[in-house]
Amino acid sequence: MGLNLDILSRNLKLLRTANGMSQEELADKIYLTRSTYSTYESGAKPPDLQTLDALTSLYDIGFESLINYDLSKGLIGKIYFDAESRQIAELLNNYESLSVASKNAIKERLDVILEREAIFYQEMAFPKKRSD
Repeated sequence: MGLNLDILSRNLKLLRTANGMSQEELADKIYLTRSTYSTYESGAKPPDLQTLDALTSLYDIGFESLINYDLSKGLIGKIYFDAESRQIAELLNNYESLSVASKNAIKERLDVILEREAIFYQEMAFPKKRSD
């Protein structure tokens, strides 16, 4: 997957503001000038790999999620910014970056697990009567 500069710039601004930082504060944390960081957030130019690595570490987010998934949309955006649900959000972000074949394999496995669970709970709710 290639770099989507529009999504990246929106995600950078969203993550920075959600974490209550100014551009100056964020730039200081990752050892950049504010004007350099501003060009990334405005979408004027992409950050280099070292900067992307620093940002993914700072926000504890996957690389693919940061550059290719619009965090402001849908369930992932809502979960990600709930501090208690960061692990769930990261799992969902990782899932979004999988190929269609991998997603289908996961869905098939989940169907089997849910089917087994339904059978288990049905047996627990209605135990078989012993015949004497």
